[in-house]
Amino acid sequence: MRMKRMESKRSVWGSKALRLMTLLASAGCGAGVAPEALDEGPVGAHRLGFEAFERSTYREPDTGIYIVDGDMPMSDLEELREYYDGLSKPGALIVHNVGGVDATWSSTQKLDLRYCVSSSFGSFHARAVEAMARAANAWESAADVNFIHVPDEDGVCNASNPNVVFDVNPVVGQSYLARAFFPDDVRASRNILIDVSAFGSIPPYTLAGILRHELGHTLGLRHEYTRPDSGLCYEDSNWRTLTPYDSDSVMHYPPCVGTNAVDLHLTQRDRIGVRALYGPGSGNLALMGNSSASSTYCTSAGEHCYSPNRINDGSLDSTLNGFHSWTNANGAPLPQWVQVELGRPHVINQAVVVGSSDGVPQSYLLEAWNGSAWVTVANVTGNTQVQRSHSFAPVVTSRVRLLGRLGSAKQPGYVRVNEIELYNTHENLALAASTSASSSYCPSGCYAPSRVNDGNPSTVIGGDTSWTNAWGVGLPQWVELDFGGPRTFRRIELYMSDNGAPQEFSIQIWSGGAWETLHVVRNNTLARTTHTSTAITTSKLRILGHLGSVAQPGYVRINEVEVYEN
Repeated sequence: MRMKRMESKRSVWGSKALRLMTLLASAGCGAGVAPEALDEGPVGAHRLGFEAFERSTYREPDTGIYIVDGDMPMSDLEELREYYDGLSKPGALIVHNVGGVDATWSSTQKLDLRYCVSSSFGSFHARAVEAMARAANAWESAADVNFIHVPDEDGVCNASNPNVVFDVNPVVGQSYLARAFFPDDVRASRNILIDVSAFGSIPPYTLAGILRHELGHTLGLRHEYTRPDSGLCYEDSNWRTLTPYDSDSVMHYPPCVGTNAVDLHLTQRDRIGVRALYGPGSGNLALMGNSSASSTYCTSAGEHCYSPNRINDGSLDSTLNGFHSWTNANGAPLPQWVQVELGRPHVINQAVVVGSSDGVPQSYLLEAWNGSAWVTVANVTGNTQVQRSHSFAPVVTSRVRLLGRLGSAKQPGYVRVNEIELYNTHENLALAASTSASSSYCPSGCYAPSRVNDGNPSTVIGGDTSWTNAWGVGLPQWVELDFGGPRTFRRIELYMSDNGAPQEFSIQIWSGGAWETLHVVRNNTLARTTHTSTAITTSKLRILGHLGSVAQPGYVRINEVEVYEN
C-alpha cells in the first residue's frame, strides 16, 4: 500500500494577487464561494460539497497533483478526500506534521545543498542560474548554509538524479510562478519548479526575489501568514516560532495582509530567525539585495555587459572583465554610480569595496540613502588600493551606492567596481523583537513600548522617543522584549531619558516558567548604562522599574534597549 505523504508541503508563488487569491480560495483562505456551489447536506450550509471542492481545487496538468492551502500537494483523489474530510469537521485541519521535530537540514547536510538547473530552460538557463545564485547568496549571508550549483548535472537534471539534493526545472502554463519543498521531503519531491512566465515582467518582483522566497521553504521555513496574526490566510498550527510575526517577511504573500510591496528581500527578523536554526552566515548584507547602475558598459547590444549584478555576486575576484566587474558606459560623464538595493532598512556600519586590478577608481563617495537624501559615509581620494574597508557610525538604510568621481590613472573615464560588501558588525537583536508593557502613558500620543526598540538611541524625553508607564499606577512597572525564540547575548545597552532616568531598576530574563533577575541597579543617575554577562540564552527580556527619577519618582522612562551577542 502506498504510504501517504499528508505532511508534505511545497510552496506556490502566484504571479498576480488575483491569481494567488484564486489559488488560496481553494484552501479556504479568505475567499467566498458562489451560492449555487453550496452544499445543503450535512457538511453545512456554507461549505462546498466534495465534488465542487475538487472542481475548484487547482490541479497541475502534467502531474495531476492537487494544490491546496496554497502550497500543499495532494497526490491523488484519495488524499484530497482525506484532506476535505478534515476540513469538514468544525475546527479540524490536516496539518503538516513531523512529530514535533523541526523540518531542517542536519549540521552536515546544510553545508552541502547541491542542486542542478535543468538545461531544458533553454534560452532562460543563464537567467535561472543567476537568479538561483543570487537567492542562495541571500540565505548564505544570513545563516550557516551552503547552496552549491553543480553545472555538470544540468544535462540530467531531474527528480531521480541522486548526485544532487534537489533539481530546478521549468514548467509551462501553471497558475504559479514557482514552487519548492521542505527538507523532510523525499528526493523525488525535492524540486523547485519555475513557470516560464516568471521570466517575463512581474513588477514589483524579480525572479531572484521569488527564488529567495522559495529557498526559504527549502530551509524549512513556513509562510509567515500561517500565523493567526495575519488574520486572513491562516493555514494550520504546526509551526514553531522563531521570531515575532513579520508582515514584511520574505516568506509572506502580499495578498495575505503582507506589507512587502517591493521585491521580496530578507528582513532583519528573517535573518535572525534563520540564524537561530542554522547559526550565523557570512553577514554580508549586500548579498541579499538587487543592484543597479547609472549606466553600464556593453561591448555589443545586450551582450558582454559589465553588469551591476557583478558587485554583489559574492566573488572577491578583482580581475577586470565582464564576468567580475561593473563599469560605466563608454563616454558617460562622471560621476557615475552603482548601488545595492537591500529592499528593507538595515543597520550597517562597515563596507568593503573591491575594485578591478589595474583599474581601481581614484576618487569616489560611498553613500547611504536615509529615506529622502544620500548621506556620505566615506569620501575617498587618491585611491590606489584594489580592496578597501570602510568603517563608519551605524546608519539605517535600504540602499548603498558608490559614486565614482574619477576612474583609474590609465582610464580615468571608467569607474570599475568588482564587489561591494556591507556589514553590521554589531547586530542589535532587540530590533527584531516584539514589545509590550505593564502600562503606557497616553495623554494624547502614547509613550509606547515600541519606542524601546525602534533603532533610535536618543535620551530625549518624549512620546516619539520614550516608553513611560501610565500615570498613577503602582510601581514596579515593566517594558518587555519578546524575541520570538531563544536568543543568546552577552551585552545590553540601556538608553533612558535625560533628567528622567529611573533610580532603581532590574533587568530580568524569562527562564521558561518564571522571570529571573540578571542585573540590579540602584541609585542610578545615568541616561545610558551598559550591562555585560556571560552568555545568556532566553526568549524574553524585560526592564522592571522600581523607582523613577528624582523629579518624577512615579514614572519609569526607557528610551531604547539594545541587545548584542558580543
